[in-house]
Amino acid sequence: MTRISMLCCITLLTLIGLSSPGSAEMKAKEAILYRFTGASDGIYPAATPVFDSQGSLYGTTVFGGTCAQFYYECGTVFKISAAGMKTTLHQFAAGADGAGPHGALVMAADGTIYGTTYSGGLDCDGTGQGCGTIFKVTPGGREAVLYRFAGGSDGSNPYGGIIADAAGNFYGTTEFGGEDCDGTGQGCGTVFELGIHGKERIVYAFKGGSDGANPIAGLIMDGSGTFFGATYRGGADCFGDGLGCGTVFRLAPDGNKTVLHAFQGGNDGADPAAAPTLDQIGYLYGTTDAGGPYANYGVVYKITPGGKETVLHAFTGTDGRNPSSPLAINSARTLFGVTPYGGSSNLGVVFRLTQKSRETVLHSFSNVPDGAYPFGGVLLDQMGELFGTTAYGGSGFGYGTVFRITY
Repeated sequence: MTRISMLCCITLLTLIGLSSPGSAEMKAKEAILYRFTGASDGIYPAATPVFDSQGSLYGTTVFGGTCAQFYYECGTVFKISAAGMKTTLHQFAAGADGAGPHGALVMAADGTIYGTTYSGGLDCDGTGQGCGTIFKVTPGGREAVLYRFAGGSDGSNPYGGIIADAAGNFYGTTEFGGEDCDGTGQGCGTVFELGIHGKERIVYAFKGGSDGANPIAGLIMDGSGTFFGATYRGGADCFGDGLGCGTVFRLAPDGNKTVLHAFQGGNDGADPAAAPTLDQIGYLYGTTDAGGPYANYGVVYKITPGGKETVLHAFTGTDGRNPSSPLAINSARTLFGVTPYGGSSNLGVVFRLTQKSRETVLHSFSNVPDGAYPFGGVLLDQMGELFGTTAYGGSGFGYGTVFRITY
């Protein structure tokens, strides 16, 4: 069972957070672009959507499609046109085809979209679940598997999405595989490259301990081809259990890796589940799923090019909690994001955060009709509107939504 699958099974209690002097609430306008029905159109969208040149949105659902049920990963790739027409481009069939796409998609100039599935592909460990795939889907809905992870030193289970360079090579992370860092054979995860001819290369294999382990976030790349990312575990042994509270790292194209920050737990934050975001002057911004001074509700951090970390905001509960997705940033370096829990109904929020650490809750989700539990990040368009998904809600029990926020 994957990390998000496990979240589906947890009974979520409404918690009351502490008030925060750095938070405010603003009534923004929300519009629901689509409500999933729980059938062939997919269930549980959990990744940040992407735009094409015509203004259509593309995304994935973890469940549904061919399986058309919860707790058994297949999933779909979908498109929502600028006019609001929804099309299911592909329904994953598990097995060799792949299953359970969790990460965001990347779009080529010709409209072809690329992504990863967490499971499916090769039966690498004899369980039948598979070690994950890299796939592409054409604008017409034709899918092809570009690579099937083999486990072991090859890497397995890509939880985050992929990015592409100008030459058409793809880069991403796997949660497991790589070096047998702890003697279990599971591995501490990798950074991989998939070349334009379909050959995979391990750029870096995490070693656990202070080096970091188990990246469930994808990567970002700067103009020089340097990568930045986060590991969910490893780094400082903050709780004395050897697992670590996670790291943020820099990785040169030649595989030379530097840990920019190792989270210490407590007020510093812990367990970064999303890739950082890079601004125009080289600062990194991101979130941690845990840590912070308010009941382990997570933080927003900033890291300088030299590796100095500052906590910009600590979530209190009423203003959101436990963020697990990337941030969006505008030209003024204002940050936008979501938390899957917290807010007025404990069903998640959309927030804005200034460089002066002023946080504003733009929207608190209420399940029906606007959705609940946004696990994917938000996409910021040129008009300043925000687009995202909720994993639940919409109508009745709800199978998720695609939303737009205008503020």
